[in-house]
Amino acid sequence: MQTCRIKRNLMPGVSRVGTDSHIGHASPTPNPFHKTSYASGSSNVITNGANTVRIGDATGCGDPATGGSSKVIVNGRGVHRIGDGTGGHGSWPGNASSSGSGNVIAG
Repeated sequence: MQTCRIKRNLMPGVSRVGTDSHIGHASPTPNPFHKTSYASGSSNVITNGANTVRIGDATGCGDPATGGSSKVIVNGRGVHRIGDGTGGHGSWPGNASSSGSGNVIAG
């Protein structure tokens, strides 16, 4: 009998404008841990039909993408991926991208 092993890809999915969001910040809003979509990204590098989010691009509430890949660069900036940090609103440690592409990944 043969054993089949499934190799899981451990690289995170790339975040996209209008499709993916970040969660978690310590703001004094009525809902401080709401999900907010990304509002800006590369206009000429598209991931699954949406602009690709990079370090420095903003969410809808103005939080910047602060974490990203050091190996995959888009327009001179690292791509922002699931689990990469976002800043602003006191930079609560839980700030991070909570979603991304299921088939476009970056190390």
